[in-house]
Amino acid sequence: MLGLGIVTIVLAVLEQLLLARSRYFWLGGVIPVSWTVVLAVVVLQNVARLTVPDYFLLIIAVIIPYVCWGNGYQRGVDHRTHR
Repeated sequence: MLGLGIVTIVLAVLEQLLLARSRYFWLGGVIPVSWTVVLAVVVLQNVARLTVPDYFLLIIAVIIPYVCWGNGYQRGVDHRTHR
């Protein structure tokens, strides 16, 4: 699960810096949606071995990219409207 945490952090930074501030709203959603699918596959493959803390970390790992997407998009909108 530690590897998933590290990947989540890397994806959040990538999302925040590159994709979320795009003029095209859907472009920023590519990583969060893809990451959610990957995590769903991981959960389905390891459902018998996951503990409550693992599920908690998975929920956080799903939420973080969506929050970064929303924040980055809003910053981009604010930046474009204040020019």
